[in-house]
Amino acid sequence: MSEPVTVREATAADWPAVADLVNHYIATTTVNFRTEAQTPQDWTADWTQYRERYPWLVATDAGRVVGVAYAGPWKARDAYDWCAEVTGYVADDMRGRRVGHALYRSLLAVLDAQGFRTQIAVLGLPNDPSAGFHESFGFRHVGTLAGVGFKNATWLDVGFWQRSAAATGQAPGPLLPCAEVLKDVLDGIGRNGTGT
Repeated sequence: MSEPVTVREATAADWPAVADLVNHYIATTTVNFRTEAQTPQDWTADWTQYRERYPWLVATDAGRVVGVAYAGPWKARDAYDWCAEVTGYVADDMRGRRVGHALYRSLLAVLDAQGFRTQIAVLGLPNDPSAGFHESFGFRHVGTLAGVGFKNATWLDVGFWQRSAAATGQAPGPLLPCAEVLKDVLDGIGRNGTGT
């Protein structure tokens, strides 16, 4: 990789490449608890449902999609409105090249600018690389459910990592729509040279 990756808003044209990228992890690992491949249509449906409220980003290298990071609702109750679940994947051949860092730096900056107070990452365990990655962004391990998933003939744990962007005890303000802050945040990260 000669140039830094580009992080941008995901578009409908990205979902076939994202499906291929994530399906690698579904087929070959236990970090994703799905057992069946996702189709581009699956990705399109989720993106269409959530993109106005939550950021959906991709990283590209020479025009190729090499990573995805996105947010969605933590739970479907109004009191959770200021909490988002975050997820990210990097192409297997791009691991170790800070693609995930570029994606999460942007994803979390957008969520903070929108007014989200808390982000939750749900990790299939064991997964020390992802745990360390999330902790480098200020997430802390807040709990584990033991033996709740069964994949590849193994019972698996699920861990929860939490990042809080605002002090507790403060009443939250209204959330800004994703489109209202996304471009400015991504442009600002790119201008500051922190997009890698």
